[in-house]
Amino acid sequence: MKNLWSAVSQSLKSGEPVLLATEVAGDYPGRSGLYDKEGNFLTGEDIGQRDNAGLIAIGSATLFQQWLWPRPGLVIFGGGHVAVPVAKIGALLGFEVTVCDDRKEFANSLRFPQAKVLTMGYDQAFDNLRLNSRHYIVIVTRGHIHDRTCLVRALDTGAAYIGVIGSPKKAAEMRDWLREQGFPLSQVQRVFSPIGLDINARTPEEIAVSIMGEIIREKSNRPAPANIEKIAGALAAKANRKSWSLITIVSAQGSTPQGAGARMLVKADGQTVGTVGGGLAEKMALDAALQVMDTQVPRLLEYKLDNTVAAQEGMVCGGKMTLFIQPIQ
Repeated sequence: MKNLWSAVSQSLKSGEPVLLATEVAGDYPGRSGLYDKEGNFLTGEDIGQRDNAGLIAIGSATLFQQWLWPRPGLVIFGGGHVAVPVAKIGALLGFEVTVCDDRKEFANSLRFPQAKVLTMGYDQAFDNLRLNSRHYIVIVTRGHIHDRTCLVRALDTGAAYIGVIGSPKKAAEMRDWLREQGFPLSQVQRVFSPIGLDINARTPEEIAVSIMGEIIREKSNRPAPANIEKIAGALAAKANRKSWSLITIVSAQGSTPQGAGARMLVKADGQTVGTVGGGLAEKMALDAALQVMDTQVPRLLEYKLDNTVAAQEGMVCGGKMTLFIQPIQ
């Protein structure tokens, strides 16, 4: 199990998603297999179906399969008036934010307290950053020359999103220029410009909302489970022989505090990493996880958040969620 989570941790750090398949019901609950984005088996036990996610039945076994995407990184080239609200909203949405500008008055921690700041030329910044498929690039520099410098470098990465600020006229000229430079159409079509959703944005704050709205739309097919990198890192580094428990929501219907795929790691001393919703629902799950530590027997539990539980949770209506709790040695 430690080797499996070490592989998860390494893949997420490198920006690569992995598919985790875990048997939650059947003869061997808790056994797991890990697959890369091409469907190749990596480690664990080869039990999965590479083209499916969620709860699936294979013979007498029920598996829960989930794509684990790394925490998204938002990289903003240019530290001007639009970059400030983009960085704020990005941090609020859980992105790891980096801002790059060659001017100290625009690239500093006072201006961007929620971001890693690189005060250097754009080419140097690209040399220092290891941009990959977990990154969303926003290019909002002070001029066409700098925009094009960043754009050429961005197209040489596997970034999930590349957006460039500018008018429709500027965007068309930029696309023509890229084709003249020999970039194939497939590369040109990766660029979002004019940047952002068309919501008639005018102020820097409104433009930032339109940019982040577009990024959210593009990111929606690759959701990163909250705290998965912390959970994977903790499991990969687990050294002692005391048992832990891992709680995974494998199904959620109706009004539930967290959706399928949310996880919470419970350590032997009661410390936790992640959440499956907080409040009473999480308290019930935590109590069950402590029992699993003692018995070393995995459990598949269904919680109905009926009117009584929902009221204590502060919900308007109840839902239903199924949790798989497994011991981790």
